[in-house]
Amino acid sequence: MYNSRKKFEKKLTLLLQDPNICQMRHFPQHKSSNTLKHSISVAKLSFSLAEKFGWEISEEELVKGALLHDYYLYNARTEDIPGYVHGISHPETALKNAMKDFHLTGKEKNIIRGHMWPLTLFTPPRSKEAVLVCIADKYVAAKEMSIKPAKKGYSYRRSGRKRRAGARG
Repeated sequence: MYNSRKKFEKKLTLLLQDPNICQMRHFPQHKSSNTLKHSISVAKLSFSLAEKFGWEISEEELVKGALLHDYYLYNARTEDIPGYVHGISHPETALKNAMKDFHLTGKEKNIIRGHMWPLTLFTPPRSKEAVLVCIADKYVAAKEMSIKPAKKGYSYRRSGRKRRAGARG
């Protein structure tokens, strides 16, 4: 494995000192987070997934793209934007904002623009880094929205009825 956690952490630490990135803490995200904490979680999970999958990635581009993937800089709860519209439009807003404040590579631009795929049908992730952020973002969002699996000891059948684990039927 060629990925360097040290290089990833160093870039993450450096980016977290940028006041433009730090302002993301002022915007709530999902039920239990803010945009900065969410983006840090996405970055860390993306790197862990790269290790798990054995994918060689660009640590710097992964962390920068992940931190900026939700750099839309508004409170989605108080804006007069329906949830679905926010879902499909915020990647482009985040990209425009990020391009004003940072130099971005093509890969970093695609990480930001493609993270909501397949909702944003025509902007798929086009690199391993973008795929990782796309996957990690959905997992972290679900966790932040408190979507929990079924209670332990229960499983679900296709009919939707609950039954005890191990029960026949």
